[in-house]
Amino acid sequence: MIQIPTPVELNKGRIKFGTLLIRPLRKSVVCSIPRYQVEDGSYCYGKFDSRERALDFCEQLYGGQNKWTD
Repeated sequence: MIQIPTPVELNKGRIKFGTLLIRPLRKSVVCSIPRYQVEDGSYCYGKFDSRERALDFCEQLYGGQNKWTD
């Protein structure tokens, strides 16, 4: 069975999820809603409109279920 890592809160709103890092992006004039980016240090997996979606994406990468499409 695949063991999904536990998210760990870091400083400045960042979350460590196994080898992945979820970090908030700065708000811009064009996009005033908070956005989050998932990366592993060498690759960026995308930007997400909420923290929950970013966490769900990380779970999906580790082999968990995706509640947005399942």
